[in-house]
Amino acid sequence: KRIDSLIKQLREVCRARAYLQSQADPIVKKELTEKISRSELELKAHDTAKPAEKPNPSDSTNVLSPDAALLSELKTAENARQTLSDQIKRANQTLQIQERQLAIAKRLIERLDNFQKDFELFKNTLEEDATEIGLQVNDLIDLSIDKTSAETIRSQAEERLSELKNLLNQVDPSGLRKKLASVESQIIELQSKLDAPNRAYQAYLKELTEWQERRAELEGSDNVPESLKGLKATLAALDQLPAKIDAVRDQQTELAINIHEEKVAQAEIYRTLYGPVQHFINSHEIAKDKLKLEFRAELVNEDFSTRLLNLLALNRRGSFMGIDEGRARAENLVGPTKWEDASSIRSFLNSVDTALHTDLRERLLSPVQLKDQLLKGNKPEEVYNLLYGLEYIRPRYILRWEGKDLSMLSPGERGTLLLVFYLLIDRGDIPLVMDQPEGNLDNHTVAKVLVDCIKEARKRRQVFIVTHNPNLAIVCDADQIIYASMDKANGNAITYTSGSLENPNLSQRVTDVLEGTRWAFRVRDKKYEVGEVSK
Repeated sequence: KRIDSLIKQLREVCRARAYLQSQADPIVKKELTEKISRSELELKAHDTAKPAEKPNPSDSTNVLSPDAALLSELKTAENARQTLSDQIKRANQTLQIQERQLAIAKRLIERLDNFQKDFELFKNTLEEDATEIGLQVNDLIDLSIDKTSAETIRSQAEERLSELKNLLNQVDPSGLRKKLASVESQIIELQSKLDAPNRAYQAYLKELTEWQERRAELEGSDNVPESLKGLKATLAALDQLPAKIDAVRDQQTELAINIHEEKVAQAEIYRTLYGPVQHFINSHEIAKDKLKLEFRAELVNEDFSTRLLNLLALNRRGSFMGIDEGRARAENLVGPTKWEDASSIRSFLNSVDTALHTDLRERLLSPVQLKDQLLKGNKPEEVYNLLYGLEYIRPRYILRWEGKDLSMLSPGERGTLLLVFYLLIDRGDIPLVMDQPEGNLDNHTVAKVLVDCIKEARKRRQVFIVTHNPNLAIVCDADQIIYASMDKANGNAITYTSGSLENPNLSQRVTDVLEGTRWAFRVRDKKYEVGEVSK
């Protein structure tokens, strides 16, 4: 659960880094620079097209002229138009603010609701255990969520948005846009009544106002992304991206180390659970010294290289370019890592991350973009989730026999190992029956492994063995031999003869069946003697 919580945090950080790195792409800077150049040219062209200044007829004529009253009325109308334009501008700004307030309030309330649902599910998981020991879940855990303030802001934003939209409605008589249209009509009408010089001057004033508004729009501000100032502010902010990316990368690493700590704890739980096995190996002479059994629980890597390469297009420029070369590079990064050592994990994460953003094949170590190395449909955050989520590191118990992992043993060896554990560990005293335990094993293994284990087991229980192997019957020093024979000429009648090895009749039977007759035994013995002489 703790790992799941950490991974959830990690995904958000990985998504943030992927966004930052998309902004740090050199192409983004190049496009911004080109946009700024175009905007500057547009602004320069606009400045060139500034309306030519025209004289104000009012400065040279009698203020008591017929147009004086019209000009006064026109000035009042123009002031009203300016006031309405400013009000509309402020209303639009307020509208944007309220829309953001509403969106944030809704998102906040939704997250609180989701958290409350998760909490209820968590409470349900406690119910059974709490009830079993006579406790009430509500007495153990409680959650207090007060959405009142957020809901109030949401309601106020919705109400204010409705008012603003009505205020900006073009057909609403009480709306600002309708009032502005009415004032502009009044201005046009007043201008039409002026004499030629005043009409020309008023036309000039209108053109100048429109020119100034357009210039202000082109120049903009830092908060308007597509304006000249906004583009320059965005370009300046790009210089801060490397530091931000480094900070997020540090967050990823620390979260990964926290996840690693939990995985180390998991491995420790494995060691505790399998402690009896380790105790048995350490305390049992046969298991430790003669059989050379070795047990340990540790963190291991489960094919990180394949998981990483499955996300990458290996025909793209980068450290992992080339099928064989890419795999070799990944394996070289994996090889030296000590999966239980936090400092080694930190070094591994740093090495892989660097390899994803630098072409290590080149002497100059030129930078590369992670997004350009991905297979179609994959995203940078998926690579980060894999690398820093450490899903490929898992706790595993490892049992070895004479230096070989359990997975590398043959079926016969695995069966023998299971039998060894049963013979040596099981403390029961009921009789034990084994049917041909030597199956799939050579005589050397039987003599070296099974014999001692059977001798150990017989100290506390009766052992029955069905076998054709002399090592088990003779070397184990059986207390009693039972020889079975079938008379096929007499209706398959079966007879049993039993006794100790000291019984001449039984000794003969054992020699014939298990050794292939005394003659065969002697032939083998002589062959060995020839081998010894030659040696």
